[in-house]
Amino acid sequence: MSLIGRFEQRLERGVEGFFTRLFRSGVHPVEIGKRLLRVMEDGKTIALRRTYVPNVYRITIGPQDYERLAPLEAKLVEELEIFLSEAARQRDWALADSPRVSFATDEGLAAGEFRVAAEAVALDRPTTRKAAPSAGRRPRERPAETDGQPCLVLLDGDQPVRTIPVGRRVRLGRQADNDLVVTDPGVSRHHAEVTNERGTCTLRDLGSTNGTVVNGARVREHALRDGDRIQLGSSVVEFRRD
Repeated sequence: MSLIGRFEQRLERGVEGFFTRLFRSGVHPVEIGKRLLRVMEDGKTIALRRTYVPNVYRITIGPQDYERLAPLEAKLVEELEIFLSEAARQRDWALADSPRVSFATDEGLAAGEFRVAAEAVALDRPTTRKAAPSAGRRPRERPAETDGQPCLVLLDGDQPVRTIPVGRRVRLGRQADNDLVVTDPGVSRHHAEVTNERGTCTLRDLGSTNGTVVNGARVREHALRDGDRIQLGSSVVEFRRD
């Protein structure tokens, strides 16, 4: 089945039988998907032997279409982001960061009309500083397993795609409101979380459909150590201490 076909099938399942009635006229999600794919391809740039494509897409539609799509906006955004991630992976195109899709309205657009703007944006990531020890005092020694700033690294093969530090809590999943978004069809919307208690980091599965695997073993809860590999669907996240 084609990318477009899989996208339409997932969306039909997601809106539980109302797909045909809701999209009988006006802007259709499949047409949006096709346009996004063309815009992605038109935005290709080649650098360092890799082909990069935009990862942030803004879809502008008329108020009539937006009123009709608004109840499904979150689901549509989620599926379009998965669609873009799959398209890039299938064509071996690189993204600056995880795909992001948003909708806007323009009074000048009639029903069925829409525009797509795209750009490559690396999302801002928080940085941390290690406090310098006070003069005359030796820094408190910590056990080896808690040394270093903990972080999660989303991998593509062995290449880092995105890195985020682990503060008090990091949530992982497919939905856009997660701290680490993993756009993989095998990943649940809110799949797992990592908590940090005084340097000890613990991974917990959040009742995901396909489960969470660490170093080849399925887990519900796991105390993380440097180098542990977490598998969510077909995606791999490595826990590191920098």
